[in-house]
Amino acid sequence: MNNKELSYETMEGYTVFTSEFLKKKGTCCRSACLHCPYGFTIKKHGFEFRNFQEGDESLLETMLVESHLELEWKKFENQNINFIFLKKQLCGVLFKNHIVIKHFILKPHFQNQGISKELLEAYLF
Repeated sequence: MNNKELSYETMEGYTVFTSEFLKKKGTCCRSACLHCPYGFTIKKHGFEFRNFQEGDESLLETMLVESHLELEWKKFENQNINFIFLKKQLCGVLFKNHIVIKHFILKPHFQNQGISKELLEAYLF
């Protein structure tokens, strides 16, 4: 993702503004924008998590390649791998044990929204 990218088009044909565009506005419009850099959308909608399941291997591999992270994910049990969703949109994946997140990866458009390990743990645990 180009840091100067201000919007992108979804597969459904919708234009979505990036956090870079929304930061340039200077204030939050409280419309729950998908990439809100001010935290409003996360506070309003929270995160949803879905366990890794059979058939998700290629999706997970793609996310690892895109993030340039070399992680031996097969060492994690399936219930310790969760996909992260914000407003029903896949935004990342996390690897955990029973009490903490060990690693997490965010898709490029979600990386400048203040999503931290601690924030995800607050919603997950």
